[in-house]
Amino acid sequence: MRFLEKLLGRKGKEEKSTLRLTTSKGELTLKPEDFFEKDPDARIEEFWVDAMDVSEDGYWILVGRRHGVLQLYDWRGRIHRLPSRPPAQVITDIVFRGKYLALITPPYLVVYFLEDPRNPQTWKSFRTTQEGIRASVGLDLQGNLLAYGVVGERVYVIDISGGFGSEGLDFRSTFSYSEAQIGELRCLRLIGSGRVLLSGTKGVALYDLGGKLLKRLDHAAGRAVLPLRDRLILAEGNNLFVYDLQLEESLQSTTTPINISQIDLSPDGEFMFLADTEENRMGLVYLPNLEFVYSFEGFGYSVVRVSSDGTVYTCTYTDQEDKRFYSLRSIITNLTDLLYNKDRQSQIIKRAEEELKALKSKLKKAGNSSDPQELEEYRRLISMDAPIRRLREIILDAQHLIEEARFDTFVRNLEERIRQGKADAGDLRDLETKLKLEEGEKAQRLKALKESLEAYFQRTMQEHLEKVRGAVNEVESADLRDFEALEEVKKAREFINKLPSLISQQAQAQLLKVFHEKILQDRLSRYRIRFEDSRVVFGSEVFPKFSGERKRLKWRIKVEERLLLQDKMFAKIAFEREDGILIEPKRYPNLVPHEELKALPLWVKRYLRHLNGLFYHEPHRLPLFVSYEETPWFVRNLERFTSLIKEQLMYSEGILILEGDAGVGKNFLVEVFSALTNRPLYIIPCNSKMEKEDITFVYEFDPKRGTKRVYSDLVKALQTPGAVIYFDEINTLPPGMVKLFNPLFDYRRYLTLPTGEVIKAHREVVLVGGMNPQNYLGVSELPQDIKSRADIIFVDYPPFEDEKGIYHPDEAIILKDHVRGLSHLSLEEFVYLWHSVVNGIKTTPLEVQEALEESLWKVFELLKIANAIRKAYRAYQTQQSEEPVDFVFSIRDTIRCARRLDKHKNVKGLVLDTILPKVGSPLEKEIIKSLVERVLETNH
Repeated sequence: MRFLEKLLGRKGKEEKSTLRLTTSKGELTLKPEDFFEKDPDARIEEFWVDAMDVSEDGYWILVGRRHGVLQLYDWRGRIHRLPSRPPAQVITDIVFRGKYLALITPPYLVVYFLEDPRNPQTWKSFRTTQEGIRASVGLDLQGNLLAYGVVGERVYVIDISGGFGSEGLDFRSTFSYSEAQIGELRCLRLIGSGRVLLSGTKGVALYDLGGKLLKRLDHAAGRAVLPLRDRLILAEGNNLFVYDLQLEESLQSTTTPINISQIDLSPDGEFMFLADTEENRMGLVYLPNLEFVYSFEGFGYSVVRVSSDGTVYTCTYTDQEDKRFYSLRSIITNLTDLLYNKDRQSQIIKRAEEELKALKSKLKKAGNSSDPQELEEYRRLISMDAPIRRLREIILDAQHLIEEARFDTFVRNLEERIRQGKADAGDLRDLETKLKLEEGEKAQRLKALKESLEAYFQRTMQEHLEKVRGAVNEVESADLRDFEALEEVKKAREFINKLPSLISQQAQAQLLKVFHEKILQDRLSRYRIRFEDSRVVFGSEVFPKFSGERKRLKWRIKVEERLLLQDKMFAKIAFEREDGILIEPKRYPNLVPHEELKALPLWVKRYLRHLNGLFYHEPHRLPLFVSYEETPWFVRNLERFTSLIKEQLMYSEGILILEGDAGVGKNFLVEVFSALTNRPLYIIPCNSKMEKEDITFVYEFDPKRGTKRVYSDLVKALQTPGAVIYFDEINTLPPGMVKLFNPLFDYRRYLTLPTGEVIKAHREVVLVGGMNPQNYLGVSELPQDIKSRADIIFVDYPPFEDEKGIYHPDEAIILKDHVRGLSHLSLEEFVYLWHSVVNGIKTTPLEVQEALEESLWKVFELLKIANAIRKAYRAYQTQQSEEPVDFVFSIRDTIRCARRLDKHKNVKGLVLDTILPKVGSPLEKEIIKSLVERVLETNH
């Protein structure tokens, strides 16, 4: 009788599902038991298994299927998820070694460090692929060395003892195995000290780490390679071969009915399990004699792995119609009985049960402050973990008890933190993490606790907001920084910083809303124009209305002609007023001897004194009536303007210059100030061709009166009480003219005429200039002489969008009277409507009608387009962009567009129809079209 028949005897009548074999060490049972939890991916079994491996303690099994699908199961068959799934279409190798899990998912090598081997969510992964180094197939770990195959028939060996930091990997060696001609690499194993076994589709080769080929065999073993302590087992087709570790001598060989695909060894080292390449069939080999024992039909396709707890994992396929399905199979064995005898197992299990009983008692007495995991009974139980299924079940019971205790402790502690007002974002994160893991009653308790926690956050936040609202109402400021300095705001910020991200964002928005409500109210109340009996209040600046003081007109003698009468020269005289009015004396003859002109006759002196005593005055030049919108932006500009004008009048020196883009409203600002303060306005247009005569006087010929001097508007304006003199485009003055203005713009306050006559500016005269920004293309720099004598205010377009994402209604207020659907609204109503609809700042309960909202959004779209074009214009003019945009979208243009909004449903078409005809360059037209398209794509 054969030796195996003597050693093994099969019992006659057994259940078909259980195989019982008698061995020299006792009875061996193998029972198929499919305990794998159903994968939620319904199509998972359509993908065949590429690779699988079991952790050294038998706790985990990782299965890699086609299309990069990974399935991680624990020893009970419960499915888990890796913390980060590698991006791949195939998994060629999986290796568990110690606290590492390595995978090859071409072209990546992925290594997980099992920080807590029982908790996959703590596993840290590292993925690497480098130029020219693309992992393909073949992987093994031994100690700190990791070896893997790459594209191009090469092997890389790296040292992972230093981890996977940013410094890069420590490559110990690399070599090519093309000379061995083993075909396509299928398996790589680190053998002994410093050797690598490579198994392919045409042969097997043994290398040292330096890349020296030590031995080659013709066995096409593929993945069927099993290194042992003192031997190496290879399979080729149906044949098994046993070699020494140097591959020098063939020790044994045998033939099996299995077309061997993969080999694995039982924990006791007595039995080998063989997977079949093509069929659902698994073989069992008794290793000491290399004797084939049994063929298991129905499973064993392609892969096989044996766990340290004796469970065998393999695969089976089934064909249904035109599809093939691949299912995982497990076989429960009593292989651990061959390692641990029954008495020893009984002792271990009895001790574990005693520790479990003690743990239950301790948990009943433990308080909330202690961590159940730190209990000595539990720690002793965990340390007893051996590959015995009953022991693991006891440990699992203990873990459930600990989880229950930790759950109750967590709930009680969080409830206490809520009562004490100490809960924060970390508590909610922990709660949400637990909620994802729990089901049933626990999940319901956690949901209720989450609602309580969120209610606490909301309630406490509202309490802080009420305190903040009361504090900011006591502050007269429009600067957010002043609000941030308040103690109530600091405490609110401190609380907000402890909130979860989403709730924190909502709280931040609510806090900003409080600030903006206050700023909005202040802007509406502070930036207003108020009229009193004798003065105007621009925001916080008070300025007197001009009293209407008029210039007194003086009379003088004018010699009209000289006559020779009776051989004596006479002068025909008249009296001329400064404004050119002539009268002749009525009671006295108007002929005076020529020699008496040096010492005027008494009647002439009296007549002249009488005329000057009549108090003739030049008629007061009334300012033009100007219609304006009282927007905060405009009033704030008037406030700054007025402040510097008051200083100019106080010290009687200087000039105020308004700098700003074309069409921003510089002239309008001066006109409104002039009109509201009752001051006459003189506009002096400046240009590069201006001459002295333009600002002094010219001579004109009158047929009746002869040649006379006609003074310029500037000379007249300087002598006009209360005049506002506006030098438009002052930076275009020719260099030669600047010197004439120096004494006028400084403390001297006069203009010298070419005749030497000095025109002193009236004490109430206001000097203002206007210019475009100096850094614009084609704009001259303001001469230094004027710059040193001037105050400069930059006037920008009305604010639209700030850095906080708030859209301001200033320019929209200007446009509203030109839009039929909005013109009936008062300033306050429109401002509140704008902030409610556009910014979501609902400070007062408003019923927003659909028509109002539609009109408002049209205005918003118009202004968004206008501001985008203005930014593009400024970027090009300041050389920050190479896209040529010379069109200036002025406030006049937005008003023109607003008038037509009621006639157009499409704001884009309206804007382009209005402004494109003003653009000359075809390129600029296309740029503006593209700009408008981009703006509307990001609109509400």
